[in-house]
Amino acid sequence: MAILKRSLTLKDLPPPPSDRTGWPWTEENQPLPERMPDGSEWPRISVVTPSYNYGMFIEETIRSVLLQGYPNLEYIIIDGGSTDNSIQIIKKYEQYLAYWVSEPDEGQTDAINKGFSHCTGDLFVWLNSDDSYIDPTCFKTVSELSLKGYQLIAGSCQDVYTDGRKEIVNSMPATFERYLRFWLYRGWPQPSVFIDKKIANNCFPLDKKLYGLMDYQLFLRSLQQNPKSIFVNRIWTEIKYHGASKTEQNYAGGFAEFCQVAGSESKNLPQVSRFLFSIELEDYIAIHSIIYQTTLPNFGQMIHLLASRLTLARWKIFWRLMLQSILVKKI
Repeated sequence: MAILKRSLTLKDLPPPPSDRTGWPWTEENQPLPERMPDGSEWPRISVVTPSYNYGMFIEETIRSVLLQGYPNLEYIIIDGGSTDNSIQIIKKYEQYLAYWVSEPDEGQTDAINKGFSHCTGDLFVWLNSDDSYIDPTCFKTVSELSLKGYQLIAGSCQDVYTDGRKEIVNSMPATFERYLRFWLYRGWPQPSVFIDKKIANNCFPLDKKLYGLMDYQLFLRSLQQNPKSIFVNRIWTEIKYHGASKTEQNYAGGFAEFCQVAGSESKNLPQVSRFLFSIELEDYIAIHSIIYQTTLPNFGQMIHLLASRLTLARWKIFWRLMLQSILVKKI
């Protein structure tokens, strides 16, 4: 196992399953030369894939990384002790991996922390074992932007659902304070965000107790360092929502984790800003509880809530809910 110092092509890899065609099975990227025009090495890209019992997806994940045709790649796979065919697949490609292990762990975040501890690259990204790169030139683009001094490089992602629906998720510019306010806009698509290793070093380890929002914590900790950032309007990755993904299985716990991470990371705000944010977060928690109640509170209950939290008067959504409580009563 070693860092790849040359670009791989289809002829280097094991043959794909007979029923698979197209990228990254029977199509490849034009490989980059081993060194840049000035003779120096390309920026090293460290990719970590946490994995557990996703043998039906992980080969596509692996091939989408290796067939980027990128000559300075450090690919690390941390498997949590899979009992399906994952290990068999990983071993097919182990000569191209910088490191891999299969052993029980404390969950996905623990696996990502382990993987990061082995990273020596200039750029860091993690790619889950049911996701893949669908743009064969992604690493080339990212490395060129890194050479221009960008420290946080984010592209777009394609979400694919079991019913065939596809949804594009774009990365949008954000400051640390804005990204804390998770209710304002959709978060960045995690596999399409590459972070300078010097920035990432100050973000790890991530909280092992986080089930699904360790990426939110990573991005907040990155933004807190004011990295030079760029957001590229190109679809680099694909996330599969296949019914068994963690995001789908534990959606109900997502809000609590958002609040937990935002509250914890807000400690990096100046004191006054931190105090004001805590009020804003508590307001939103109160509004969220109204929205997701089985029945909407009546007008009297809404007035009582407003009297107990006068700061709710600043929120347009609260007044819409107030109006709705009146209309529902009349109906």
